[in-house]
Amino acid sequence: MSSEVETSKSNIMKKFKVVAIGEIVWDMLPAGKQLGGAPLNFAFFAKELGAEAYAVSAIGNDDLGDETFEAASATGVNLEHLQRNDLPTSRVLITLDEAGIPQYEIVENVAWDAMECPEKSLELVRDASVICWGSLAQRSGKSRKSVLTMLAAAPEDCVKVFDINIRQHYYSREVIEASLAHADILKLNEDELPLVAQMLSVNGGEKEIVTSLIERYSLKYLVYTHGADFSEVYAADGGYSRIATPKVEVADTVGAGDSFTAVFVTSLLQGRNLGTCHRLAVDISAFVCTQNGAINSLPESVLMRLS
Repeated sequence: MSSEVETSKSNIMKKFKVVAIGEIVWDMLPAGKQLGGAPLNFAFFAKELGAEAYAVSAIGNDDLGDETFEAASATGVNLEHLQRNDLPTSRVLITLDEAGIPQYEIVENVAWDAMECPEKSLELVRDASVICWGSLAQRSGKSRKSVLTMLAAAPEDCVKVFDINIRQHYYSREVIEASLAHADILKLNEDELPLVAQMLSVNGGEKEIVTSLIERYSLKYLVYTHGADFSEVYAADGGYSRIATPKVEVADTVGAGDSFTAVFVTSLLQGRNLGTCHRLAVDISAFVCTQNGAINSLPESVLMRLS
């Protein structure tokens, strides 16, 4: 990578500390297995934009765990808070439909279901600029307690991002509301918005639901993605942005939403306006859709745009 791009990359963020908590998995795709999991994907793209990015998760004391650690180390994400235990390393069986949209079968009783909350991880989140987490990693009581304990330790000025990431049956009203109580930013998609509205007894059309969620949970932003059609960002102060999804040749959409969230949030921290943050998130998410799997380095042409 050229020194000019390296300089641009280092200037994108002033080394904000980004902490992503939750699952690290192997996505078993038709084209082969890819390292992923929403928190690792989020941390990776924050790192690509220049952040000091940390992943808090757990992998197994097995051969796949060894492979995971080696592959995750190559992403540039800080793994000092990656735990190991005697449960197997996580796998997600993925099939793709004709549009490249993934369907997931998430293997249960894996290492991140027993994620702990050691003091060193509490020290990490006490100094965090951003914490991102979702609902999937809270499917077990032990991991849920660890996630909520870390969120409670975050400083007041930390931007707390709940990328809800509902998968299969691994969610409940209790989990969703406990996370929303901590969140500054809620990110969800076209399948999740009506599900959440029904679960939380929020009535009305899309705008009424969004307004109600922002007011009820004191959110600063709600990010709503609608697949191949459009995405919207609503701000508590009345700001609003809607952008049509670019038409690209889709390899698969794995990790597209995670990259969207990471770029939007890191751009906000850098002080960009709502519309610019949204546009960058859309464009990078579209690039991710042209790649196999989530973790692929951003090209120099994209990084130069972010300088």
